[in-house]
Amino acid sequence: MKLRNLGLIIHRWLGIVLGVIFLVIGVTGSALVFYREINSWLNPRLMQVLPQGERLDIEVLIKNVHSAFPNYPIHSIVFPRDPSGIYQMALALPQDEWLDVFLNPYTGAILGTQQWGHTLMSFIYSLHMSLLIKQGGDRLVGFCGLLLLVLAISGLVVWPGWRNWVFGLRMRWKAPAPLLNYDIHKVVGVFSALFLLLIAATGAGMVFTSEFQSLTYWLTNTPPITQPISTAIANQAPPLSLANILRTADISLPQGKTTLMLLPHDADGVFEVYKKLPPDIDYFGNSKVYIDRYSGKVLRVDNILTAPLAAKISNALLSLHNGTSGGLGMRCLYILIGLVPPILFITGIFIWRDRQRIKYYKTQK
Repeated sequence: MKLRNLGLIIHRWLGIVLGVIFLVIGVTGSALVFYREINSWLNPRLMQVLPQGERLDIEVLIKNVHSAFPNYPIHSIVFPRDPSGIYQMALALPQDEWLDVFLNPYTGAILGTQQWGHTLMSFIYSLHMSLLIKQGGDRLVGFCGLLLLVLAISGLVVWPGWRNWVFGLRMRWKAPAPLLNYDIHKVVGVFSALFLLLIAATGAGMVFTSEFQSLTYWLTNTPPITQPISTAIANQAPPLSLANILRTADISLPQGKTTLMLLPHDADGVFEVYKKLPPDIDYFGNSKVYIDRYSGKVLRVDNILTAPLAAKISNALLSLHNGTSGGLGMRCLYILIGLVPPILFITGIFIWRDRQRIKYYKTQK
């Protein structure tokens, strides 16, 4: 069997069987390109406050949240990014549910809450990330990303432009509907193929994180990095204050702005403090300080400026996946790229239907 014939079979049946899933992931991905901006626009009273002098100590805010929600542990804290910004604390609810609590950093008042999956943008996010399947949904989406790689590559293999590039890029606007439909499919497909390959590969890499990192560290001949753990101490003193933890992180990475903190919940868990350094384009940044929950000792510092190549590749996945690596223009382009799967699925179905009709008519003669 010739390579083109094999590619055609793979392309046709992958598109038909998984086309609806690719459509859903693509459209929701377009909606998520400006996820934070849209969520802020939909909920202005939760996302912005009027600056009022000095911010309260983080311990005061923690106390307010514990008083309002005594049964739910705080999993993470998002820090204000500017004077009008707010604190956002994620609380772990039963059955793997999450509650986001928004606080005024100047008064300590709780501005409101959002339960994950019960708002428009978090619903879209969950649909994109897991197809709303709680157990294994993210792995399914990651596997579909790998299959999208195969679909895009097979589409390039069968592209008629390899034989005649003029025909491969030609749009016959005045041709009958079946021919115009075919031209839309081939032209949109070839122009979007590289972007689809990039988005599919980075998406799968983020889902299969450990496998991707192991491969990346092996290919770059970089020694693997182990996850830091806390070590319990006999006759332990009172728990460390978050203010001290943040102060330690600032000393470790003074040039970075604190954006996020993950709190430990397991006995050997650690504090993870995210820092955003000037060249970093990811929302929270990729520099981190890992701190022992018992002793307050710094266990590891990940500095994006001095990170090994393998770490830099892993850190780049998100910005390549959502378009932030290319600035505002690239993000706008990614909105259009997310609409490509529906276009290719619909035109592909019509191409398949037209060919089935031709086969049927031939058998009737």
